[in-house]
Amino acid sequence: MKHEDGVISAQFSPDGQRVVTASRDKTARLWDATSGKPIGEPMKHEGGVFSAQFSPDGQRVVTASWDKTARLWDAMTVTHKDTREDILLFAELAEATGGVALETDGQAENLKSLTPEQVKTSRENIAANFLVPPSKLTALQRFLKWSVADRRSRTISPLSQVTVSEWLENRIKEGTVEGLRAAIQVDPSNARVTAHLGRRLADYALKQDSDPDEARRARGEADCLTRRALKLAPDNDEVRKLRDEVIKLLELKTN
Repeated sequence: MKHEDGVISAQFSPDGQRVVTASRDKTARLWDATSGKPIGEPMKHEGGVFSAQFSPDGQRVVTASWDKTARLWDAMTVTHKDTREDILLFAELAEATGGVALETDGQAENLKSLTPEQVKTSRENIAANFLVPPSKLTALQRFLKWSVADRRSRTISPLSQVTVSEWLENRIKEGTVEGLRAAIQVDPSNARVTAHLGRRLADYALKQDSDPDEARRARGEADCLTRRALKLAPDNDEVRKLRDEVIKLLELKTN
């Protein structure tokens, strides 16, 4: 593991597969821990680099330099290069997402609708290309893998470690109208999120300093959302409790 000038620090990645070094030659570098060969391109600064460390998950590297800057690097982007095959998978992803495929017949190009089974097969084919841990994938590969993953169990974004369910739970705990609206956009059929948003809107409708028109809209939306939540999950005690609270707060009539 050779630099052009003195090495100031060296650290193993959390999985022990790579080493990151910081050098006076104005670069930090990643190395294969087994072969000692460099991986990817140097992480360059304008001055000597005196520190380079992996994040706990091994997906990022932070460097500090005498050029008075610290920089954050995506270790996956530095480590891996996207292949032509990965880029071509975008076409297959577009077909799987849109449910249509472009067919060429001579000089004519036609769009053909895909059956649900064909869409399912296409998504599975894409996923099969990326069975290795996320730490060994490029940013593009992680995006492709995330795009065809089960929406109920995948992370909130390709580069996040937080799952959708964890993110939704955090929005419920925060209890803000803005956060709960964002949560409904992510999972429109989530009864708990829907009920909590209705409950928060009921509070807003009763605020003395609320605009009368906005309060009226909030009142109607609170009623509508908690009704919908109850239809989505009629046996959920939390949802039923929130619906009862809205009925009492807004003095709603029930059938």
